[in-house]
Amino acid sequence: MKRFEHYFSRNRGTISLELPAGLELLAVIPVLDDPDVWKTLQSLALNKTGKAGAIVVVNHAAGCPEEVKERNGRLYREMLAEVKGTPFLQVIRAFDLSDREAGVGTARKIGMDAAALYFWKEKNSEGVIASLDADTLTDGNYTEALLSGFRNNRLAGVTLAYAHRMEPGTSPAMAEAICRYELYLRYYRLALQYAGHPYAYTCLGSAFAVRVSDYVAEGGMNRRQAGEDFYFLQKLIATGRFAHLNATCVYPSARISFRTPFGTGQAVARMLKEEREFTTYSFDAFHYLRSLFNTMNGWYGADRTLVEEWMKKQPEPLRLFLYESDFAALLEEVNANSASPVQFRKRFFDGFNAFRVLKFLNRVHPAYYQKEPVEEVARKLLETYGRPPKNGAGAAELLERLRELDIRPMIAYC
Repeated sequence: MKRFEHYFSRNRGTISLELPAGLELLAVIPVLDDPDVWKTLQSLALNKTGKAGAIVVVNHAAGCPEEVKERNGRLYREMLAEVKGTPFLQVIRAFDLSDREAGVGTARKIGMDAAALYFWKEKNSEGVIASLDADTLTDGNYTEALLSGFRNNRLAGVTLAYAHRMEPGTSPAMAEAICRYELYLRYYRLALQYAGHPYAYTCLGSAFAVRVSDYVAEGGMNRRQAGEDFYFLQKLIATGRFAHLNATCVYPSARISFRTPFGTGQAVARMLKEEREFTTYSFDAFHYLRSLFNTMNGWYGADRTLVEEWMKKQPEPLRLFLYESDFAALLEEVNANSASPVQFRKRFFDGFNAFRVLKFLNRVHPAYYQKEPVEEVARKLLETYGRPPKNGAGAAELLERLRELDIRPMIAYC
């Protein structure tokens, strides 16, 4: 348990929880002025494992509007009253956080650190910390599926199956926006999978879980105001013990929200306000990545001269990016630290990770490609996978096709 001692020596002041002994899973739920958290807790209560608890972190920034503070305070008091009869639920108050640090990253870190401290005191390095959002519902097998996945596989972390839900009374315009945003998420993951990248995961704060020993080993959650899930999960993915768990599903809301600088709520609001198409990276750009990753086996043990000769022959968009990102130096370093083709492959994708993929896509857009409507690129992807949609298929039908295509084995190692 040395790694725990080291972690908490650097994260002093972590909140100590008053939860029953023997819990194996703790779900962390950041809350900011969001009464929908009651629905989330109700869905968790349908899970009958008895070995799981929940930590709700009611939080707000010092500089947020007074009416938000008042509502948040009222919600906190209501939840405290609820806790009295619910031993498996703990509510943490995180009010008036500094404006520089306040946000979902800090709130998630407060809760996840508290969960890690609980497991350390329990001498349980195998405990599972699940990440949820206050507007996300779960299946009735959520906790058992997670516990079973971590018990039966030596995993550092997992992403979960997800599907945005339509609330009763959702307007046609909002329903279209919701479909387009999830269409984008699934298109991007499947396009990256098509390219041959082994780290093709969708990173949602409401749809992942981590083994506590790996949580502390990787330095814990960051304090980013948005994208905290993406940055944290990249570290877990790089362990090589990461997977997708398809045995249960979570259902985030797709309502309008301005709580984070980007994400589902912001994307939906932007589409409704601007009344324009949702565009994303051209599928053609992923063909370049596919051609690059398909050459992987030939680079193990290759010298720099050979690599540079190959680079000169590549199409201009790929060639320029490879030179700008010093691709030859990356391969040289990876080869110098790899004793086998398997090790070479892992180290290569640790270097050509999700961040470098994004740099490539942003480099070739709009220099060589224009972003396209998400429906158009989704159609191209489905055709490539041999599942062409019907002529005139709209966002909802295309999303249903991508959901079917996106179903993977219960546990699929990267």
